[in-house]
Amino acid sequence: MLDFKALAEKNHDYVVEMRRYFHAHPELSRQEVNTSKKICEELDKMGVPYKAYEDYSVIATLDSGKPGKTVLIRGDIDALPVEEATGLEYSSQTPGVMHACGHDCHGAMLLGIAKSLSENLDGFEGKILLGFQVAEENLRGSRPMVQYVKDLGGADHAIAVHVNATENLGEMKIFAGPFASGVITYKIFINGRGGHGSRPHASIDPIKPACELVLKLASIPSNMVDAQDPIVFSTCQISGGSAPNIIPDQAFIFGTVRYYNKALTNQIKEWLENISDCVAKSYGCTREVEYTFDPMIPVDNDVAATNIGIKVAEEMGLKITAPEKGMGSDDMALLLDAFPGFYCNLGGANEAKGIGHVANHNACFTVDEDCLKLGTEFLMKSAYELLK
Repeated sequence: MLDFKALAEKNHDYVVEMRRYFHAHPELSRQEVNTSKKICEELDKMGVPYKAYEDYSVIATLDSGKPGKTVLIRGDIDALPVEEATGLEYSSQTPGVMHACGHDCHGAMLLGIAKSLSENLDGFEGKILLGFQVAEENLRGSRPMVQYVKDLGGADHAIAVHVNATENLGEMKIFAGPFASGVITYKIFINGRGGHGSRPHASIDPIKPACELVLKLASIPSNMVDAQDPIVFSTCQISGGSAPNIIPDQAFIFGTVRYYNKALTNQIKEWLENISDCVAKSYGCTREVEYTFDPMIPVDNDVAATNIGIKVAEEMGLKITAPEKGMGSDDMALLLDAFPGFYCNLGGANEAKGIGHVANHNACFTVDEDCLKLGTEFLMKSAYELLK
């Protein structure tokens, strides 16, 4: 068997170099032009075949030339609209844009894997696909990625690591079953008829039904969902009107639903649409429902594949932290739905180096780059075991 630890150590400086390049040159979702170009340039240097897509996704193929399974390793590459405050020497050179979620690390690790395994194709069977995926932050990148992989012949499994600084270096969160929540982001417009505040009878007020709708949606979990199915309706914005004596034509509410039961996905949309329709009509208004992000199902880790990942982590000496479902969401969910595998979190906090426990999406987010070495080794060894 290949010495994956030695390979990760051998190419660690390269992975760090790539991580710092991506960190200094972040690009928002659907704008990953130069990031994609850099990835292709690096793959060209290695002689690794790949396919680049119009949406800036890239899929590289490591083909052993021997029959066997196919494993997809996914790494997202987009950044966030955050003004960096880390003070790092390789801080973002793009005002208002930052790799505040670790995607610079994910893309760099995939390049490290390409460099390590392209020189050792005889060390495994089957194929490993490296999916450099765009637009995770707006949940629109994995849906086309699923199709791209299918067009290339599909995959038996998909795996990915997400770095964070809420856990310490050497710690990993990995467990089977629901791992991260699904999310539906809704914007509901209530359309009435504007007029003077002194003559409400001559208008159709959209503000009252908008307020009632917020309360109606909040009652769904307790009234319509099994108490053992965690679900949260959070209407976080309500807006309408411009003055105290003007009844507006329109009001709207804006929020999210987080949930773990994939079977509820369509039901949630029906509730949003039917309840908003009934409330609006009861006030003589009409409604429009928009889903500002593509609805995303929960991340659900395959039991057999996850057990392999846990075994690899334990063999590496990583500390498996207590299973704890997060209410965050990730479009890795669609890849796992199509190609059973696992998603896990790898810790990168190290107080001894001044890298504290800072949450992802924070302007001060960073990780101990030694976690890149661990992530690269873990992904290569897990893929190897899944190919058997």
